[in-house]
Amino acid sequence: MTLVPKDAERLLYARYVEPAKSPTKYVVGFRTPTGKVLAIHRTVAETMVWFQPPKPPVLNGVDLQAEPNNGNHHINGPLAPLSRPDTLRARIDSPTALNRFLEWYDGVTASDTAPTTPRPTDFAASYAQFQDLVTQKSGEPFTQFDEGLIAAWESYKPRVRSYALELLAADGWLEDQIGSGEILKKVISAIEIQAAHGDRTNNMVFWQNRYGHAQRDHRALLEAQRNAQDRQRFERLFFDLYRSDRAEGPIFEGLLDLSDGKYPLLAYLFFLKDMDRFMPIQPTGFDRIFSELGIELKTLRNCSWENYQTFNAVLNELRGDIERQTGLKDVRLIDAHSFCWMFSTLLKQAANGELASGGKTNERLLGAREKSIADIKYSVNKTVFNSNGQVVPRTVKEKELRMSDAELDKRIRELLEIQGDRCAITGLPFQFQGAHEDANFLPSLDRIDSGGHYETVNVQLVCRFINFWKQAANDEEFRRLIMIVRGHEISDTLGIENAN
Repeated sequence: MTLVPKDAERLLYARYVEPAKSPTKYVVGFRTPTGKVLAIHRTVAETMVWFQPPKPPVLNGVDLQAEPNNGNHHINGPLAPLSRPDTLRARIDSPTALNRFLEWYDGVTASDTAPTTPRPTDFAASYAQFQDLVTQKSGEPFTQFDEGLIAAWESYKPRVRSYALELLAADGWLEDQIGSGEILKKVISAIEIQAAHGDRTNNMVFWQNRYGHAQRDHRALLEAQRNAQDRQRFERLFFDLYRSDRAEGPIFEGLLDLSDGKYPLLAYLFFLKDMDRFMPIQPTGFDRIFSELGIELKTLRNCSWENYQTFNAVLNELRGDIERQTGLKDVRLIDAHSFCWMFSTLLKQAANGELASGGKTNERLLGAREKSIADIKYSVNKTVFNSNGQVVPRTVKEKELRMSDAELDKRIRELLEIQGDRCAITGLPFQFQGAHEDANFLPSLDRIDSGGHYETVNVQLVCRFINFWKQAANDEEFRRLIMIVRGHEISDTLGIENAN
């Protein structure tokens, strides 16, 4: 006898009245009176129920399956507990068997389901510490995720993801492309996002070749371009991840085996798939903040599907903690991730004596300043690219960038501080991106020796219109001409005053 999902769904509605979340084409789920959830797949031929542990006793007509196959991305929101690796699945063969199963399941309380997600020991105290660190750093406390220091530091991640998805273009993949190298090429391009794309540099994966090829998180992908067997295996897994309903756990473990256990790489790939369920990871930083919060979870050298599921579950639970502590509504998974990462970074800076305040500045100005820094970096890389047809520092005939992205960022910040947020040539105060009234006064990175390259000793910050005026002129000569113009302005002003 077979119980079709449509009939099982009617019985579930009759018992639980309404679903735990709006049904999708593929999944409908319900919450029991004891607080647990269960769900069925609506488009298969027979009734398959996903449910939380423990395993049921032997029940006639209830066939426990060997694998949960719970990688369906429709299992989210209130049904998120069913995405855990310990989720169970059973085939139900009749209405009587379903009622028998539900009688048992309704009698198991939520406290019987294990394991539980690790929780902070005292989130209120930790949040107070977070606020103190943010205020020391920026001069202003945290208020919400789209303002202030946290927006300046963390808002780039969804933008990186959006651009990566454009490069990935997975909707256009065809299964007969597997093994051709085309899919692998697109995945690599979605990882190697450089500063030439504004403030969308991808730092969620260590992909740059700064410390040798062996240290790159996506090294295995690069090498697979020249290995037909590995290329085939990678592209099969990528196709399954982004274009199929295959269970995600086996895909994760398959990529884990092929990529030498590079946790940041795997987390980033899953982040691209669904940012409502999966977050990027840097194990050292997250282990630091989890320890501070009293959360018993270690991610360093613990890359596995189960560990990654727990990591995302911890962040999901923190959403509620943040909402209750701040009064904010609709805190997203990415917001909880940003909170943890920023907290971890501030703790590290405090420990190293680097928590110098940037001064009393409102959130709008702080965000505008960071946008200007990103804009300057983008402009420099674009100039170098247009001049040389490349972005990476190499020996070329014309303009060359002789600083890494991190070094360029550091130098821009140093110059803003040294110059007191003023133009190096005119002394006029800068305005910053998004809070400006006149774009001519936005900061721009100028080569002091216009015939030289972009390197630490040969750059200064000037107003945008000054950089446009100066072009390739000699710096000393240009300064002299500016002073003459300013002298005439003074003379003209005095003349008018004397005439009056």
